[in-house]
Amino acid sequence: MNALISILGKRALKSLDTDKIKPNSDNPYEERVPVYKNGQIVKYRTQERPIPVELSSNDQAILRTVRKRAYKWDQGFKCCCIPVRFGWSFFIGLIPIIGDFADALMALWLIKKASKIDGGLPATLYAKMVSNIMFDFAIGLIPIVGDIVDAVYRANTRNAWLLHVYLMAKVEAVRNGKVSDPETGETIHLSGNGAAHGILQPSTRPAQSTSAPKTTHGRGWGWNRGGGRTAEPDLESGIVEARPERELRDKHGGRGDRRGGSTRDPQSQGRR
Repeated sequence: MNALISILGKRALKSLDTDKIKPNSDNPYEERVPVYKNGQIVKYRTQERPIPVELSSNDQAILRTVRKRAYKWDQGFKCCCIPVRFGWSFFIGLIPIIGDFADALMALWLIKKASKIDGGLPATLYAKMVSNIMFDFAIGLIPIVGDIVDAVYRANTRNAWLLHVYLMAKVEAVRNGKVSDPETGETIHLSGNGAAHGILQPSTRPAQSTSAPKTTHGRGWGWNRGGGRTAEPDLESGIVEARPERELRDKHGGRGDRRGGSTRDPQSQGRR
């Protein structure tokens, strides 16, 4: 399970770079969608970003909460004179020392909330979230300039996008029934029992072999009529070969000759 979560974390970080997401400025909670009339775009409206139904109810609730809190804390307000949006985190950070600590505690609470998703967060994503907060906290200690940088850096928004891309990687794995490591190419197949509910479980069922039993030549277990012997049962692959007819006859009628000789009494053979 840990290997599966680690692979999903790698795919999430890779998609964050390839999907052209701006984690410090893009709104994690809302999106603008076009409104069409007569086949043409007449305006845009803002709506909540959709959440895939493949996620479990727990993951859906956590993603919605993290998105909403990050938006309010980092981008909840807009001033006509300032082109940059800011939120409650900016106002709290204006309080010297105490405000910076309070802002960091709020951000840590958001990470704790995100880590309650099914299976938890990968160690790489969790460490990246914490590093975002630590950088934001250190910059915020600088008077005035630190608060401005803090309003632009937006650690909470960055962490919300990290959670978003991770859960989208999980959705992709649920839809495909498997997930591949982007670095090594290792593929893990998922169990179908929990995947329908957004719960990832690696498949532990051994691969079933459909090949015919191997036949070798020489002495040993279970001689067949062709002069060879059948291989021993392979319990792991589910192949159990029936015991040879001659071995069953020898077991019930006498020891016999292992090379296929007669099981008659030696004296009767001499009289013949």
